[in-house]
Amino acid sequence: MKKRVMFRIRSMQMGGVPKVLIDILKNLDREKFEPSVLLQINQGELLVDIPEDVKITALAKGRQEMSFIKPIRFIQLVIRNLKIQMYKVFPSLIKKKLFETPDIEIAITHSSLPDLLRSPFNNSKKVNWFHTDISWHHSKDYGKKIAGMMKKCDLTIFGSLHTRLIFEKFLDVKIYNGIHIHNTFDEKNVLEKSLLEITDINNRSLDTQKKIFVSVGRLEYQKGYDLLIEVHQELINEGYDHIIVVIGDGSQNVNLNNKVKALKLEDSFLLLGNRNNPYPYIRKADYYIQPSRYESYPIALGETLILNIPIISTDVGGVSELLNHGKTAYLVNFDKYELKTAMKKFMSNPHLVREIKNEQKKFNVENYNTKIHSKINHVLSKLALTENKK
Repeated sequence: MKKRVMFRIRSMQMGGVPKVLIDILKNLDREKFEPSVLLQINQGELLVDIPEDVKITALAKGRQEMSFIKPIRFIQLVIRNLKIQMYKVFPSLIKKKLFETPDIEIAITHSSLPDLLRSPFNNSKKVNWFHTDISWHHSKDYGKKIAGMMKKCDLTIFGSLHTRLIFEKFLDVKIYNGIHIHNTFDEKNVLEKSLLEITDINNRSLDTQKKIFVSVGRLEYQKGYDLLIEVHQELINEGYDHIIVVIGDGSQNVNLNNKVKALKLEDSFLLLGNRNNPYPYIRKADYYIQPSRYESYPIALGETLILNIPIISTDVGGVSELLNHGKTAYLVNFDKYELKTAMKKFMSNPHLVREIKNEQKKFNVENYNTKIHSKINHVLSKLALTENKK
């Protein structure tokens, strides 16, 4: 009999973790598993990418299902928040929404972990997937709470070995039920979508004679775009004429736009906002740059490898588990001088860029993905067969 596997996630808004989820759903062994998704909120650009055979249940409506009239929408949002809280206080109500009992429940982000442990399905196996560097943006007290919840799960999956090691070192704990599984990359999807035409790059009057750096990421402190703006300004002042295109949105949108305007960089540092399909922008660029303060195992870098675009990235999280410095990418510390030096090298040393592109071509995405998909299916199969300790 197939095992029912239910993935918990807040929404399917554009981001690395929802992409990870979609790839897992596509490659879960259908002879062994019957996957489903439990959303807190029925919204997100990536909802349409969930495979058709996967049942989706949402606890509350998304913004696209609400009124455009502001006072009405405000009331609807208040009701939505109350509804979500109701499911937290009375999790048994979820049973009436699902009409079936999952054998395995997976919190695909740690923000869904408390809800996972409140699950009304007492006999389901509980899996926590952890994708963040705990040492950067959480207190030790919060981290200890997360560690305590992890220990109540049957299995914890870290997005990279580095993520696990940092977690355990920062909190001085051992997660004995923990393993690490790297993210996979949807090569077919990336290549097909990268060939679609885009218009707004031309509309923003990009000078094709200038070198173009592109970056895809949320506009958050984590991603380091505040520092990249400063690096860009210094390079322009030193005579290195280039353009930086950033695709993404987030809480720092206004601050970053204000900084760009204050430094009069509107024509060369372009914050394009979210795009459902970022791949044509990457393909049309000369280089990819990721200036993050911290990461787990960034999907955008793997997707850039597929598109054979030279990469500059900070050596954080599990980046060096995917990329080799001086071979498939140029890795630096999170440091203004090092980022600037790397960008100068790319713009002035075509031999280095060619060597990196040649090395990237050796990356066999199909073999890489096959190993990881096999590991996920094996781990879940083994978990489903273990005795329930509860």
